[in-house]
Amino acid sequence: MVANPGKASRPSLHPMGRLYGQWAFNFMVDIASAIADDFTERPQCYREVTDELGRILSSFRSQLGSHPDWPDARQRKALFRVLGAACLAGAPLREAALVYVETGAELNRDLLLDAFRDTVLSFRNQLKTEEGQSLDLGCRQIGAVFDNAVQLFQSDLIMKAFGLGAAPKDQDWPIAGRLKGEGTNLATELIRALDGGTVARALLGGPKREVEGAAKPEPIRISMPQNKFILLQHAAWYGGMTISGTMAENDRAEDLLPLIGDAYKWTKALQRLIPDVVRVWKDPQYRMRLTDLEWGMVEPHPSGAVDVPFGGVGATGLGLSTATVRGEVCCCTGDLPCPASSNCEVSPGPSCLNCGSLAVIQCGMAVQI
Repeated sequence: MVANPGKASRPSLHPMGRLYGQWAFNFMVDIASAIADDFTERPQCYREVTDELGRILSSFRSQLGSHPDWPDARQRKALFRVLGAACLAGAPLREAALVYVETGAELNRDLLLDAFRDTVLSFRNQLKTEEGQSLDLGCRQIGAVFDNAVQLFQSDLIMKAFGLGAAPKDQDWPIAGRLKGEGTNLATELIRALDGGTVARALLGGPKREVEGAAKPEPIRISMPQNKFILLQHAAWYGGMTISGTMAENDRAEDLLPLIGDAYKWTKALQRLIPDVVRVWKDPQYRMRLTDLEWGMVEPHPSGAVDVPFGGVGATGLGLSTATVRGEVCCCTGDLPCPASSNCEVSPGPSCLNCGSLAVIQCGMAVQI
């Protein structure tokens, strides 16, 4: 198993692990599509592009959504649906890795390792149900359009049109990349430039070069500061490595330790990416700015407030609620404060029991409902 993202190679990842990484950076395809729109609006800025780059840009305009290797946003959403199982089934494995690393005493190491091995087996069995022609086809289609998008990001000639330096030429950027900062601010700058151009053209009534059947340019509403991009790199890489290591079917203790490390780093990256869950439910504009991977960590809205009497509180009905994120993080909202923890309320713990289901928390006490 490859331990250093800077030396990663794509064959080291299982197809589902590779798909997970591409899911994390799915927004790059939308940015590439916006670059293709800009190509038609500002042709004078792209005079030096090669024929190959011109073909890619034209295909984003004319073939996106109408060719098997150019799935649009709706089609990619359907192809990524297989990852729903990975998100749900991976929660116990990530939790077991977290417990092993952060709370395991030396006397309990063997027991905790066995518990982690059990979650690996369960995770593997659930992922295996998704293998087959459908997964292979989806990986090929997503891989084709994703690689074309990355090629635009890595082109000096394309980025020159925006006054930006190109992304690293690493084979697996951005999923593995060097994790040293190169290219991590590129998405932020491109979104700012492309959205600014779209708004300006709409206000000024600039030239319209529509291609029949192609979607009209839309603002890129995704929020992508540099720190989020870096966290996505970590989540994509270590998530892909965890999925790949799980599917390797090697459960010896010495092989499980690197897998625990990958799962632990995956968990920590996801914890830092978790959005404001309550705001997700309440603020449509905030929801629109989330990446697919952030969306994958948000549970459905609970069915309203819950009134539960607590003895000694001095009230018979308290409007309390909790937001759970894939069974790992418990975000408390309502009338009473909840204790914070260094693990962002990782389940299980004294302040958040049964976090995978709806609970009401009162200052460290969880009541199952």
